[in-house]
Amino acid sequence: MLIRIFLLIFIISCTKPKISIIPLNSQKTYSQVKADSQSCKGTGIINSYGELEGKLKFTFKSKKDSTFMVFNDLIGRKTLMVWVTNQKITARDLVKNEHYDYNKIKTLFPIVEYINPIDLTKLIWGVQPEYKNKRLKNVDIDFDREKDSDGFYNVTNAMYYNKDTNHGFKINITSRNKNNSNIDMKKVWKLLKY
Repeated sequence: MLIRIFLLIFIISCTKPKISIIPLNSQKTYSQVKADSQSCKGTGIINSYGELEGKLKFTFKSKKDSTFMVFNDLIGRKTLMVWVTNQKITARDLVKNEHYDYNKIKTLFPIVEYINPIDLTKLIWGVQPEYKNKRLKNVDIDFDREKDSDGFYNVTNAMYYNKDTNHGFKINITSRNKNNSNIDMKKVWKLLKY
């Protein structure tokens, strides 16, 4: 009888999907991350698929609730600069010499409809943004995490997929350096101004 119960448990455990549960205390909150480090620098890649396919590499600098990102084309030319704050996103297209406000960015990057600007900064720092599932009826957003040297999980990838438009993209943070060095964000902000 004991062997049958063991076999039944084994068979059931093999047929059910495996769920990866990450303990709540294994990921630092955004407040904890900012308290531990003064700034964050790094690199990443955005892969777009569906109707518009492509790849953009980017570098980022972040301090507190502000993030500055520079996107490069395939041959390394700077093409787009993006400034992210708590409430808004501003961008400047260096190729077309155009300035984009928050509403225009929402049309260019549909994920902005579903997450707040501060969530992009949280992602840069490795913290998973919070969002309400009821707002994401036809949109899937998922995150991958990796354990750092201190034993805490940091977000390394964010995936977005719109089932209606069959369009999606993946944000991959390829390097991230959190430290206590000061970054002059006013200096990089001036780069966006004409």
